[in-house]
Amino acid sequence: MELDYLVLAAHPDDAELYCGGSIIKFREQGYKVGILDFTKGEAATSGTTKDRDSETSESNLLLQPEIRQNLSLVDSGLADDEVTRILVVNFIRKYKVKVLIAPYGPCRHPDHTAVSTLAKNVLFFSGAGKFPSEHKPWRPYRLIYHMEYQDIKPSFVIDVSDQFDRKMKTIEAYSTQFYTDTNKEEKTLIGSQQFRELMISRFKYYGNLINCKYGEPYILEETLRIDNPLKNRLEG
Repeated sequence: MELDYLVLAAHPDDAELYCGGSIIKFREQGYKVGILDFTKGEAATSGTTKDRDSETSESNLLLQPEIRQNLSLVDSGLADDEVTRILVVNFIRKYKVKVLIAPYGPCRHPDHTAVSTLAKNVLFFSGAGKFPSEHKPWRPYRLIYHMEYQDIKPSFVIDVSDQFDRKMKTIEAYSTQFYTDTNKEEKTLIGSQQFRELMISRFKYYGNLINCKYGEPYILEETLRIDNPLKNRLEG
């Protein structure tokens, strides 16, 4: 099996929070999407690893990734080291990933920053012939970064208006982590009602930039090639 997209996520719920709508949309378009979670989220203030496993399973029913795997690395201890590089390169080569999606760093959480740095390096090493791996070299065509809370202009925004309600349900599946109708305890910033409202308003803002209701923003470090501007015309 080959994957069109692979989302690299430091913790369970990161993929849902930042690009859940895009994942659902890609699957609807017939693309094969994988998610590689790096940790079980055991260092979180609330919930247990058993909770997170159960919540991830519930979220997957909506996301429907082709494959979702957890590397079970140490939460709050992620690093761009050789061991982690080998694990990720093996995964990329095994599934011949076409597009990598990772956090745009630096980020508020050090684990997210580590995944951002690692993504750029494994993009190179996955195609290096002598890099230690059990699979033949394969380099993804592109690395794109999902934005977290950086105050910068995105390279592009994906319209997730039709997918947004389901995206929110995937986030709400993590009821130990986020403010929901069943969990109104505000133990952390991301577990607060304020964070929920902020998150929704941000996706509304990015949707506004492309004349739609909700959008998820992304960053490219290189210039994007477009061969037919008519397919990327402004609507409205």
